[in-house]
Amino acid sequence: MNNVFRDRRLFILYVLAAGANIFNFAGHGGWAVTGKEAFADLITGSLEYTLGIQVATDAALRLVKIIGMVDLTIAFLMTLALLGVLLGRGALLKLARSRFMVVIFTWAVFWGVATAFSRVSAHNFDTIYLFDLIERGGNYFGAAIGLYLTVILRRMR
Repeated sequence: MNNVFRDRRLFILYVLAAGANIFNFAGHGGWAVTGKEAFADLITGSLEYTLGIQVATDAALRLVKIIGMVDLTIAFLMTLALLGVLLGRGALLKLARSRFMVVIFTWAVFWGVATAFSRVSAHNFDTIYLFDLIERGGNYFGAAIGLYLTVILRRMR
């Protein structure tokens, strides 16, 4: 292993942040591709209470499965970037340092906030569901740490 960060603490932090994000996206994506109905309920409730749009559960389940495939793809790309950092060279390290990974982690932050907030919006903005938003803070703050470390990695060439 070649420590591309030249700082053991940043290297360890990257590995931990990448692992957290990979597990987050793989776990949620895995549930979604199986058609987890609770995820469809978040979509239907959020659309109804924010935009006044009624969506059938079947349509929401199809969307959940597509989102699940996207989440699994993101987990895979994050895994490749992590391997690049662990190897410290080659095409996978280029991926880890790329603007593309900045976009992926930026998306992860947005998606973490959006999905956490969907717990509030799906329940007609009942304030008790703010605890769901808070509870899922690790999803979006973990992604923010991954984004920050990716930006640092891009600057350390």
